[in-house]
Amino acid sequence: MNIVDMIAQVDKTVTAEKMHELEEVVRTDDCDISACTSNGNAHMLLVTYDPACTSSGHVLNLIQAQGIHTGLVEL
Repeated sequence: MNIVDMIAQVDKTVTAEKMHELEEVVRTDDCDISACTSNGNAHMLLVTYDPACTSSGHVLNLIQAQGIHTGLVEL
């Protein structure tokens, strides 16, 4: 299985509690393997997913569907 890691930068007004809820929402997608906030920056959401099943755009749409402004961090 191939996997892809991505980082989504979430609006800084989002609370820590809401970030944890967001982690859970992203994890419910069958194609997402993991989702967690960064220890160094609480507004970075680290997501690992199966690219044969989904895309970074889909993950971003899932986050935005929760009413949260986000963008993809390019490395």
